[in-house]
Amino acid sequence: ILSVNLDVVGLLYRLGTQHGELQLSKLFGTIIFACVGLTLYVITRYSDHVRELRTRLQTEERSRRVAMHDPLTGLPNRRHLKGVLNWLLSNNDSARKLGVVMLDVDRFGSFNDANDRAMGDEVLMNIGKVLNMRAGVSGFVARLEMDEFVILLPDQGEEELMDWLSATLTAIEVPMMIGKTSVSVSATAGAAIGLADGRDAETLLHRASLALRRAKDTSRGWFAFFKTGMDELVRQRALFENDLWNAVRNDEIAPYYQPLVSLVDGKPYGYEVLARWTHATRGPIPPDQFIPTAEASGAISELTINLLRKACREAVNVEGAPRLSLNLSPVLLGDEGLAKQLLKVLEEANFAPQRLEVELTEAALVTDLDAAREILHTLRKHGVTVALDNFGKGHASLLQLRQLPFDKLKIDRSFVRRMVNDKESATLVRTIIAMAKSLSLTVVAEGVETVEQGKALMAMGCDMGQGYLYGRASQTIAVRPGEPRKRRAATPKPVAEFAQLAD
Repeated sequence: ILSVNLDVVGLLYRLGTQHGELQLSKLFGTIIFACVGLTLYVITRYSDHVRELRTRLQTEERSRRVAMHDPLTGLPNRRHLKGVLNWLLSNNDSARKLGVVMLDVDRFGSFNDANDRAMGDEVLMNIGKVLNMRAGVSGFVARLEMDEFVILLPDQGEEELMDWLSATLTAIEVPMMIGKTSVSVSATAGAAIGLADGRDAETLLHRASLALRRAKDTSRGWFAFFKTGMDELVRQRALFENDLWNAVRNDEIAPYYQPLVSLVDGKPYGYEVLARWTHATRGPIPPDQFIPTAEASGAISELTINLLRKACREAVNVEGAPRLSLNLSPVLLGDEGLAKQLLKVLEEANFAPQRLEVELTEAALVTDLDAAREILHTLRKHGVTVALDNFGKGHASLLQLRQLPFDKLKIDRSFVRRMVNDKESATLVRTIIAMAKSLSLTVVAEGVETVEQGKALMAMGCDMGQGYLYGRASQTIAVRPGEPRKRRAATPKPVAEFAQLAD
């Protein structure tokens, strides 16, 4: 052993650098740095030094790996990704058709809140495996944060990337077994291509994220490519979102009230609370433009609570004790504390829970049936009634109606609008009313605009009506439903620039 050590040390000495610090590659399978003196003591202790160096280098390698990889999935992290991406971009051949894909799991935050967090971790690990398999040996997959992944795909033009994205998003949607539970998720992606969309890592990642945001705004579960002009559109969206947040926090979202009337005796029943926003410089912004932004930005929870608080304070002392009906966004169903927050607002306003009704659209049932069931049962236990809104427009089934604690069903206005002149629509409305009655549900027809429609609905056994025939949405609830109104709140016209942002 001594002779071998002498040979090695002799080699080190002949390679010598300043102060005896020597570098030898591929020794023990890695690069090591040794400090060797010229005394016999160092020679006889050489093997001990090598063992110490090997241990130190192995420790450093582990630390380097931890610093460069995600601890949950084992995938490279953002730091590692940027290094690889910059290296690829420095090589013109590699960079010319380099696909950069940013992928996000749809509504993962709500999924994580509604389930065991360990299940969410399993979902992320499974998606990482799917992406690695789909990327192949030439691809590179990294996890940035939470539910966001980036995939680098060399030699991919837009057409090849479209095929890859379509197949990959479909693969992610395949149900996965976690323990004994079958879990289904979807993902949305945005893509940019070097060198066409950027020549450095920061630019390409930013533009892939812009494409991802565009895809989310357009159609979740699909993908979009970066296009020139997205930067400005995203900037405008950010300004719009900031204005909306300010409006919510400054209590600028006002409740408007549209009456619901009994078709049996014509007496008022209550009011649906509608959100209205008058922008300081751009005027009225329609709800179908700002509500999606509130849902996407997380402002919808605060908006809903503030709206209910205002409405309860205004309605609590109104003659006749009218009921209020409030829409709940599907996004809110992921909030375990929602029922508690709503009940707290009622208590603070001294507004009886029996006077409140919450409405859910069919989309909420498709999104998370279990979460909807838990929230609705809690509210109903305290006296709040529950309505299914826009029935017929979505995908709610008879089974879901039986599984959830609904008290009321609201027929979508599209059927009511056509029923007088279209026999199929009339038959459908009649069938919906009969079905609801068989389930002991009260039936409300939305969008009633003419006397003919009102009479037809009453003849079919519909219980209540809502629409311009009985009154438009108003800022006040002092005027009783069905009475003449001195003023009417005009439906806000879409503002052109915001209409584009809502596309």
